[in-house]
Amino acid sequence: MKNLYNYLSFILFSIASLSFNAQSKSAAVLSVYTQSAKISPEMAESVLRVEMTKSEQFNVIDKLDMIEILEENEIDVTNCYGKKCLLRVGKSAGVDKVVTGSIENLGKKIVVTVKILDVDSESYDKVAIEEFINLDSEIQSMVKIVVNKALGIENSQEILNTLVYYNQPPATPTTYLKNNGPRMGLSYVIGNSSKILAAPENQGGWDLNSPVILSQIGYQFEGAYLSAGSFQALIEGMIFLNGIEKEMFSPSFALLNGFRSSKNGWEFGFGPTFRLTTMADGYYIGDTIGGNGNYKSLSDDQLADWRLRSEWAGPGENPHTIRTRTDKRGNVRIKTGWVWAVGKTFHSGYLNIPVNLFYSSGKEGGYIGLSVGFNIAKEN
Repeated sequence: MKNLYNYLSFILFSIASLSFNAQSKSAAVLSVYTQSAKISPEMAESVLRVEMTKSEQFNVIDKLDMIEILEENEIDVTNCYGKKCLLRVGKSAGVDKVVTGSIENLGKKIVVTVKILDVDSESYDKVAIEEFINLDSEIQSMVKIVVNKALGIENSQEILNTLVYYNQPPATPTTYLKNNGPRMGLSYVIGNSSKILAAPENQGGWDLNSPVILSQIGYQFEGAYLSAGSFQALIEGMIFLNGIEKEMFSPSFALLNGFRSSKNGWEFGFGPTFRLTTMADGYYIGDTIGGNGNYKSLSDDQLADWRLRSEWAGPGENPHTIRTRTDKRGNVRIKTGWVWAVGKTFHSGYLNIPVNLFYSSGKEGGYIGLSVGFNIAKEN
């Protein structure tokens, strides 16, 4: 029994020693070569150092400590990419491994390489390379994937499918930038619509100050019906409540066909819009369309009997043209229009901030506005 206990203790001690030795190996990160990528060599080196440290497989020398070592040994690493120079740095620093690599933009793809040089054997014992879609904002994730590949750490298949570049069209990864989330903004009313809203209430208006500016608050839903690489074709639905601060009841719904680049965040969309608002039938005195105070609304009974009213020019004749327009004295109806929108999505970590400029046109005038939203995109 005692011999068995001693045997087990020896095995456990050996395993612990191997684990300690593996984790106690030291490494220096140095000279990451970049070409046409939107990241400097210094920043690329920092990213590689961070990901190597996060792997917890080596004791990685800190950047400031590395600077001291290079200054003490008078080593210039401006163009230190070859094995001879890297070995000199590794031996001067007294590390077991020197980690280097490259990030190259090759048009449609970004190629990331990570190489681990063993100082004792003076040879590369681990080399990993991967091709990714051209998405500069995800370079750190790309470096993480290649570091894991070099160290034998399993990567998330979902992340690989999103970022890795495939040569075969059926396997081309799809990238999604989903902007479902709340929206808020302002719209500037133009044309006859502005005159109507600014008119006194007894003339069918809302008695608003001119220029008329309305608030908007709502929500956007969207879904991609086509996605290839960094391109997306979308169906977008937006629900808004307009002019709440003006005591208006004017909800609207827009259905857009949109196109977006996940690479740079730019997007463009267009489609119909439907608005609930109060509208009335009547006529402009003198047919002066849009003349303030010149519109006379008619009730349903008056509209049905308009030919018999004594104010018409002659029996059975009406010198005025009946027109339907927005009017506070009327009934709630659906008003249609068309909207054009252009925008860009900005990123801050996992936070997406879409900003859109839009123009909505209709029979009476239109709206020019700016909306801002936000949503959180989490990496699984």
